[in-house]
Amino acid sequence: MARSYWLEDDSVPFATFLGVIQTYYHPEARNDNFDELVEWARAGRGGEEMATFKEELSRLVQGDREGLRPGAIEAATEYDDWNTDEGFLNWLWQELYPDEPVPRPGA
Repeated sequence: MARSYWLEDDSVPFATFLGVIQTYYHPEARNDNFDELVEWARAGRGGEEMATFKEELSRLVQGDREGLRPGAIEAATEYDDWNTDEGFLNWLWQELYPDEPVPRPGA
C-alpha cells in the first residue's frame, strides 16, 4: 500500500485530490467530515482547493491516472465497499455532484 507521499510533496500529480479525500473520507475522519465535503461540493464552495479537487477527480474518473502511484487512492481512503478505484471514483462523483453527469473519456 502506498504511504501518504502526497502530504510530503503537494506538487505530485493528484496531490489535492488525495489530500482532500484523505481528510474527509478516510475512516478516521469519515463520520465527522464527509458530510462537510458533500456540502462544499454541492454548493460550489471551498475555493481554489475544491476547484482543483473537482478537476482532478474528473480526470481520475475519466481514467487519467498519469503520475498517480499504484495504491494511492486506496491508501488515502481505505475504502472497503468497492473492489476497484473506478467503482469508488464513480460513486464519489455521483455523491458529490449528483446534478452533473459522470465524466467519460473523450467527452
